[in-house]
Amino acid sequence: MEFIKLTDLVPIIPEIIVLLTACTVLLVDLFAPEKDRAFTLAVTTIFGLVLAMFFETQLHNRDLSGFYGTVVADDFSVLFEFIYMSVAILTVFVSRHYIAENEMNFGEYYVLLLTSVSGMMFMTSGLDLLVIFIGLEIMSISSYILVGMKRKVAEANEAALKYLLLGAFSTGFLLYGISLLYGATGSTLLPEIIAEIKQNGADNPLVVVGTALVIIAMSFKIAVVPFHMWTPDVYSGAPTPVTGFLSGAAKAAGFAVFVRIFLTGLPLESANWENLLWILAVLTMTVGNVMALRQNEVKRMLAFSSIAHAGYVMVAVVVGSPSAISGVIFYSCAYALMGTGAFGILTIRDAGTIPKTFDDLAGYGKRNPFLALLMTLFIFSLVGLPLTGGFIGKLQIFSAALQDGWIWLTVIGILNSALSVYYYLRVVMYMYMREGALPEGSDDSNKTYGFALTGLIGTAVAVLYLGVFPDQILELASESIRALL
Repeated sequence: MEFIKLTDLVPIIPEIIVLLTACTVLLVDLFAPEKDRAFTLAVTTIFGLVLAMFFETQLHNRDLSGFYGTVVADDFSVLFEFIYMSVAILTVFVSRHYIAENEMNFGEYYVLLLTSVSGMMFMTSGLDLLVIFIGLEIMSISSYILVGMKRKVAEANEAALKYLLLGAFSTGFLLYGISLLYGATGSTLLPEIIAEIKQNGADNPLVVVGTALVIIAMSFKIAVVPFHMWTPDVYSGAPTPVTGFLSGAAKAAGFAVFVRIFLTGLPLESANWENLLWILAVLTMTVGNVMALRQNEVKRMLAFSSIAHAGYVMVAVVVGSPSAISGVIFYSCAYALMGTGAFGILTIRDAGTIPKTFDDLAGYGKRNPFLALLMTLFIFSLVGLPLTGGFIGKLQIFSAALQDGWIWLTVIGILNSALSVYYYLRVVMYMYMREGALPEGSDDSNKTYGFALTGLIGTAVAVLYLGVFPDQILELASESIRALL
């Protein structure tokens, strides 16, 4: 009897390609001529990710499983893994100039980015709690190092340490929850866990406590209040491309695991669980928006607003209907693009310096009219204005909540979304309606960042496409949920 068959590798071919690309980048970094190294490393990374995306398309509608049912390649994992790799490609586009300007090492940066993506992919395709845990740790350890890549900057070191310590706490919660669930059901496979719970009931104290601990651990990862306090410090201290990557891909991975575990493995139908998630959703939306109102730094404002967006997605988790969960997928896709795009704009120097505060954006529309236009598009999508992906995502989630009778939750969500208009449009107002002197120590000769602009233009087109022609992505999301259920 063979322990592992070659067919077991088929569901994880994209993950294998991403890891092989990371190994290739290490070799390219070692042997490539120094003159062309930066460009070669970036192109190698993008090529590997595109190749993995191609093989991902071949897994669509296949529903393959491997390694004794511990990993699966279903439409749900395929769609989310596309999101991770798309965000990673955009991150590479906006990172090349940033790495050079901040004297960061190209090779290890791209390797860590790729290993982080591979961890997210294993998380999403895992049907075993231990596989999900291993993927989560691969993603987390790579992310901790990426956050602290600017080793000479004290703020980056502080952010990495905070992320590491709080991440370790959440890992402890997750492992303890998994151990309790294993004790209650005798398995770590999600299908076997749900079968055992259906047979013996969900009132077992081990199941209740284990489920609660898993919810707490995943709430850390997606920055749900009150487990959110690491987010503003980490997002503001990390290199800006890494911040965009974490806000887009890592948060989407957290929600993918949340949906996978609580739809496939752990039932949350009881009123007590619904009330708990209802409270978490309202707190997350409200605290994120209120704190964002008080910020003067653009990155910290976007960090707190990302917490609010997690609250909007939690609304769909509370509702739990197929249309609501398909809204989670669509909104994760839309937010990954618009959030990463907004952070990507902040990687580009304005008059020789990186914009940090709202005052630094004063006059930005005159100095950089095209970049200001792209930033305005991303901001409008974050607000949820029509013809953008953000609008369709919120419409999908809130309409699903209304259809299921969650009227007050929908009202609170819409009011919070209206509240966000103030601090988001503050960015647009400063760019176009405030005259600002050049930041101290700056020059007025704006350098062209063609490589970064290529990625940002592609992102802007994708945001508009999701807003104008959302039907195809919504249909793919619905199909993936039907496969999951």
